[in-house]
Amino acid sequence: DALSARSPQPLCEAMASLRQRFLDGPVRPLVGLLLLGGTACVVRSVVKRAARQKKTGKAVVLGLGYCGGAVARQLALGGLEVLGTTRGQPNAEDARAGVRTLVMDGSSETASAELLQAIREASVVVATAPPGEAGDPFLTDAALAEALAAAGSSGALLIYLSSVGVYGDQQGHLVTEATPPAPRTARAKRRLSAEEAWRALPAKRLAIVRLPGIYGAFRGPVAKASEGNARIVKEGHLFSRIHVDDIVRLCQVLVDPHGAPGLFDSGPAAVINCCDSDPAPQHEVSAFAYELLGRPVPPAIPFDSAELSAMQKSFYEESRHMVNSKLIEIVGELNYPSYHTGLPASLEEERRLSRPGVLQRLLAPAAFLASAGGRIISACAGEKPVRIALVDNGSLKAEATLSLRRLAADLEASLRSQGRNFRVEAVSARFAERIPAREVGGVPAEILPGWLKRVSAERRRRGNRVLMLPLLIGPSNTLTKTMPDAALASPDLDVEICPTLVCLCPVLYGAGKTGAEVVADMLADGLTALGAPAVTNGAAGGAGHGDEGNDCVMLCDHGSPVARVARAREAVRKALEHKLGQPVAGICMERREGPEFDFNGPLLEDALLALPTGTRVRVALLFLQEGRHAGPGGDIVQIIQGVLEQRPDLSVQTTKVLAGHKALISLLAERVLKSVSVRLFH
Repeated sequence: DALSARSPQPLCEAMASLRQRFLDGPVRPLVGLLLLGGTACVVRSVVKRAARQKKTGKAVVLGLGYCGGAVARQLALGGLEVLGTTRGQPNAEDARAGVRTLVMDGSSETASAELLQAIREASVVVATAPPGEAGDPFLTDAALAEALAAAGSSGALLIYLSSVGVYGDQQGHLVTEATPPAPRTARAKRRLSAEEAWRALPAKRLAIVRLPGIYGAFRGPVAKASEGNARIVKEGHLFSRIHVDDIVRLCQVLVDPHGAPGLFDSGPAAVINCCDSDPAPQHEVSAFAYELLGRPVPPAIPFDSAELSAMQKSFYEESRHMVNSKLIEIVGELNYPSYHTGLPASLEEERRLSRPGVLQRLLAPAAFLASAGGRIISACAGEKPVRIALVDNGSLKAEATLSLRRLAADLEASLRSQGRNFRVEAVSARFAERIPAREVGGVPAEILPGWLKRVSAERRRRGNRVLMLPLLIGPSNTLTKTMPDAALASPDLDVEICPTLVCLCPVLYGAGKTGAEVVADMLADGLTALGAPAVTNGAAGGAGHGDEGNDCVMLCDHGSPVARVARAREAVRKALEHKLGQPVAGICMERREGPEFDFNGPLLEDALLALPTGTRVRVALLFLQEGRHAGPGGDIVQIIQGVLEQRPDLSVQTTKVLAGHKALISLLAERVLKSVSVRLFH
């Protein structure tokens, strides 16, 4: 009866009745829990169907990133039919909220036509993507610009998310919407040019929302503190910030026809500084984040002695005291007026999202029984697969865990095709357990201690041999400390550890078989895929320009405080140099200060800035997976962009990460056969 009503109220009452029957009363049979889980699925489906039937308008969100996705989801939940665009993979959370996603990879004319039609019919268009060297990515496309102009002239609300960077350095003075823009960096100048391009559209309502640093769950000071980022102190310097929920709140008010009366009375374009009410120095905010996590607060590093990329330095070279009185006038009150309330809320949201959902908890018994049944059948057949943990360093990025799982599946298939009975599972050394399960297919990511505990419980009476296979280039502390320590904490397991991809141990591998040659071959293939050294602006994997000058190749890794890791990179560098028949420079993304760490070589930023005028450089990335450092929007990309702001004469291309190369699976499969007991590590 409740389901036939097609409305949330009776459905909620039905759910309360079911909960009383199955959860609050005596324990019922497992079938009751499963029925409740199935009913919840039906309820959610019906509620969503009812919501879709009540859509009151259409919205397009250009760029479903961290902020754009949050805005799109809230607009969809608020009754709008929302279409969003992305250059990556569609987000399951967006889909659950009712957001339709178009993947804009330039390969589908149909998708482009669908987007153009959606823009023309939209009552709201939100643009979140930053401009490139050629300008705003949507307005430089003639067809998209025409569609946006048509929407704007028809009365659609256009919201462009810009940056407070357009104000430049105000030396700590108060900054309002009336403060004239004075951008200093090339990045900020592009932002202001993009704003002007949006102003040039014949729009009747255009809101230019200037944003500072955005934070929220899994992003910002807490996420950085969890990774051990440094605290930088610069006397008298202030940063502004805003919680993503308050950006969403502003957009909700702007979309409401009665939400911001008089905003466009003085003209079709309105500027809003969307910042919280508590500008503060970075080192103070960072210290608060460490305290929230219950971790020791690291000592602050003076700005003058800190190792920062050009982009990071640019943030500290500008100081502004943002005034948000206009924002408060529009929204009435912020959800998080200060980081003192916003950071705890972000951490709580992270913990909530990391917990299994209701349905996962309800269906866990069935999953356990199914898994146990499979294990019983295997045991009766005499099958005892050796468990392998494919271990990476760990990341807060969901894509890193998904990539690791793909590698684990491919490796297991390869081993089984060779007649070897192994079960390979993706496990991280750290961080990954904090990724919400919904972002990684509903199955929580695991780190070593939890995986070992689970395997120990599952393998009682069935043989205890397990392998740890490091997805590492060289023998970092993850191999020599983290993995052995975790293994020794599980004494009932017979743990063996496999070599890293590049292993210089002469007992295990002789000359020419260290793995350096295989890794060099993969990197050489990546360099070949880049084509000619020169690159046009906006090309994938490249930046900069230049038709004349020297060509050079660099090999870049993360950098490490451990000399033996640098020796592994050096072995790869020599092998790559031999294969290419030209010099290859060894560099790192980041490193610690002091001559005792000079084995890392120069920083990527310094090496690029030192190149002769007009140099065309190809950077071979010694990174295995996309994450915070490598891949779209990662540290490598930001460092290169910062360099090119100072050196536009350079042309820089980077290879892709190694995870997509088929030779990686073969090398990992070979490493499985060289495992040694964990006891040799202590």
